[in-house]
Amino acid sequence: ITQNNKNCCFAIDGCWGSGKSFVLNKIKEQLVREQSEELAGDKYFVFYYDCWEYDYYEEPVVAIISVLKDVLDSYLNLIPEGAKSFLLDTAKNMITKAGVGILKSKLGVDIGECIGESKSDAELYDQYFGFREAIETVRNGIKEIAKDQTVVIIVDELDRCLPTYAIKVLERIHHIFNGLENVVVIIAMEKKQIENSLHQIYGEGMDVDQYLKKFISFSVKLDNGSARNFIAKYPSFMDMFDIQENDEMESFLRTITSGLDIRTQEKIFEKAESMHRLIATSEKMNSEILAFEILTSCIKEK
Repeated sequence: ITQNNKNCCFAIDGCWGSGKSFVLNKIKEQLVREQSEELAGDKYFVFYYDCWEYDYYEEPVVAIISVLKDVLDSYLNLIPEGAKSFLLDTAKNMITKAGVGILKSKLGVDIGECIGESKSDAELYDQYFGFREAIETVRNGIKEIAKDQTVVIIVDELDRCLPTYAIKVLERIHHIFNGLENVVVIIAMEKKQIENSLHQIYGEGMDVDQYLKKFISFSVKLDNGSARNFIAKYPSFMDMFDIQENDEMESFLRTITSGLDIRTQEKIFEKAESMHRLIATSEKMNSEILAFEILTSCIKEK
């Protein structure tokens, strides 16, 4: 990923359903494979952060540290002891304080007093959860790990988050990981949606490109691509038809689905299968019926 140990943050930019999560998972799988097969687990420290899954934390810093703690548990024997101690202690305190804050806001009861929270702890984790102290501690821990391993931060599902939260995630990722050597951040995003979010928050005069330059070194554009191997991908549906010419059917399906993102294509075939089963018999139907059903659905989507 990086040859000169420099810090880098880049984005995989694609619309909803274009396969951003698929690409990120493939990157993650490849890194883990190299880790286990080539260098016995000491080349990469991979941190996968699904920000939508953890958006119940109002503050992304708490969510990031919570996920980081889970990752640390799986890398227990590969991380320098100093870094592990730094990060686990911070994670424990941050998550505890987040829980106390949530209970207090929901129940109106200061649970911190009930569990014997000390004044020094309360001062450290103020209403902002001690951002500066926590962020600096995490940065120090990441620095220790990055001395021996390339740290790869993979940020997924940003598109699903509410606009204000998505922007906050970008800013926190920048605060925590920016400038750290041997650290690479990969963010899946839809630039158009980020633009809309920024304009909602800061107004239409916001210079989006200038703003994003603070966080992202460069972007890789991901288009919808061209799907293939439909017969193999949807076997339960295809098996209900008598398909004589596989190549011709594949070509036809590839043509009519052109321009549709992967998720929309999957939705079309799932819906077509559900509808077809209502009229299906024990005998296979002519492939022209298959073509008509998919064509009709594609026209509706386009």
